[in-house]
Amino acid sequence: MNSDSIKISMQSQSIITIIPLQTAKLEAPCISLEIINILEWLKKTGKKSLIFYSRRGNARAWICADCGHYEKCPHCDIAFAYHTTPNKCLICHQCNNIAPFPVVCPHCHGSKINPVWVWIQQIEENLNKVFWENTKILRIDSDTKEKTEVLYRKVATSDIILTTHFWSTLIHPDIGAVIWLSFELNLSLPSYHIEEDIYNEISYFKKQHLPLYIQTYTPDHPLLREIMDGNIKSFLWYLSGERRDFLYPPFAELATIRVHDEQKKKVADIMGKLINKIGILKKKSTFFAFDTEIREKYGGEWQQKIILKDTDLSYIIQELQVEIVRNRSVTLEWN
Repeated sequence: MNSDSIKISMQSQSIITIIPLQTAKLEAPCISLEIINILEWLKKTGKKSLIFYSRRGNARAWICADCGHYEKCPHCDIAFAYHTTPNKCLICHQCNNIAPFPVVCPHCHGSKINPVWVWIQQIEENLNKVFWENTKILRIDSDTKEKTEVLYRKVATSDIILTTHFWSTLIHPDIGAVIWLSFELNLSLPSYHIEEDIYNEISYFKKQHLPLYIQTYTPDHPLLREIMDGNIKSFLWYLSGERRDFLYPPFAELATIRVHDEQKKKVADIMGKLINKIGILKKKSTFFAFDTEIREKYGGEWQQKIILKDTDLSYIIQELQVEIVRNRSVTLEWN
């Protein structure tokens, strides 16, 4: 193993290994020499590898390769995503807040700006190039259409299983290790409870007594420290502090209104009416943000969303009941 790796014994008797990407030798994007050695060793011992990579499409994380810093939205505490069109900028995919693309890292003033821009399909291609002989790689993501029983049969005949969070609860007796190729990409998902999801996901595999390998530019990240300590009370204390500071449940209410339809104009029309109505109804204390553009399709439909945060949102939601209940193109998530 690389001497820069940090191994820590877990309470569940499994081992977590942190692979700092600043010092790792990369054989391909997000694939270090150490990971290749681990995959080769597992295959020789007759074990399968389960690899997680969080992006089905473009992986738009922005990371400083010197210190591991990444910019967060000041309103949402969620990592900014990196965009190149129409201009280079950072965008919060929850509230649509836009920040300028930094020329140097605002934390360490380094110049190694590293926008991670790799598809899971490219990860699969690179793994096939490295393990081109007698190694079967199975990719499972939201594009996968097979039924669960068919996938289990494919897992049985595969050496490496590459997946998004689509199959984060996979159990198979021949899996010898679980690998996260990029810790930062997980954190870049636009969800306020992403840290809780990551903690629970890793804890799930800890309970299987499996070796865990995590590649990261931020080996000192507080969430990683909580994961390695394995103290659930300490983690909940850490989590509650962040949620209180940024007005997330249970300290406030969060409502996400999604507008979706096959017709782009219909989405824009509905959004315009909702935005105008909420603008009249909201209080000064209400955090109100929305997507200003319809960027791409999901599941064959154009989508835009509205975000609301406040200690009480019932007065707005009640006034929007007609628009939400009677319109199949409007979906409400209210916590």
